Amino acid sequence: MVEYQLAEIESIEELEPYDDEYVYDIGVSNENPYFFANNILVHNSCYFSAWPVVKKEVTAGSMEWDKNICVGLYDAIADQVNDSFSGFCAGAFHTPSANGDLIRCGRELVASKGLYITKKRYAVLIYDLEGKRLDTDGSDGKLKAMGLDLKRADTPKVVQQFLSDILLKVLKGLERAEVIDDIRRFKTDFQSRPAWEKGTPKRVNNLTHYRDLISKKGKVTVPGHVRAALNWNTLKQIHNDRYSMGIVDGMKVVVCKLRSNPMNYTSVAYPIDELRLPEWFKELPFDQGLMEETIVDTKIDNLLGVLDWDLQTATNPQINAFSSLFSAR
Repeated sequence: MVEYQLAEIESIEELEPYDDEYVYDIGVSNENPYFFANNILVHNSCYFSAWPVVKKEVTAGSMEWDKNICVGLYDAIADQVNDSFSGFCAGAFHTPSANGDLIRCGRELVASKGLYITKKRYAVLIYDLEGKRLDTDGSDGKLKAMGLDLKRADTPKVVQQFLSDILLKVLKGLERAEVIDDIRRFKTDFQSRPAWEKGTPKRVNNLTHYRDLISKKGKVTVPGHVRAALNWNTLKQIHNDRYSMGIVDGMKVVVCKLRSNPMNYTSVAYPIDELRLPEWFKELPFDQGLMEETIVDTKIDNLLGVLDWDLQTATNPQINAFSSLFSAR
């Protein structure tokens, strides 16, 4: 009889807000990868590649290799893994062969290229998804991105689209110079946008709770985006603004960074559904450099930094202009 002990929870991490999608992530040690979930014995995910086995023959030209052969190989591997479950379960868990036969895996996807940044943060260009070809009618396939900024709700839509575009170009194999030129053009266009369009989207929760806490205790620690929302409501009251929307619990806002100001505010948020921003808000001393760095530069580096490209000259127009000036001589 095998005894299992309940493991203690080591840590719980708060995830940043995402768009409408399921988020699940349970990590267990590789030394003991089995655990019970709702009375079902489950196992860590298993990733493996056949490329190290065939690489030598393929590069030497002694083995044929193309998309169709790759798909067939991994389909065959999935079948062999399925055939092994009955014997494995009988030896590991003393289950009848009929129970082991119930376990089945399936080959999920095959991609032409992939960009692996860190654990559970990657992107691949899929050309075969569970037996359905996606590289038809002139298409290179479908982009799948996991854990990247282009999926995060705190990334503006225009930046999400730009990140998706340059990521797809990288996976299609475009030259580095062309991708960097695209980054420079986008950065230049983004800099010309109004300052308040460079803020970070957030959802404000517990606004009432923190407002009441401040009124009772005075100085308390408040999450940055909540403080920014409270600052909007305060400034709205100071300017006797009865037309703009007030921020309430659960509302989506855009958080903007501020430079030094008499109120000592470091940020202010405005309702994302506010159609007409007041003049008093537009005249605030926005820290555009910091917002551009947060919304564009950092997210580009998070996405492409693993490629070891010189991204600083692409995201910093001053460096780029300086380099161009002296390279022309």
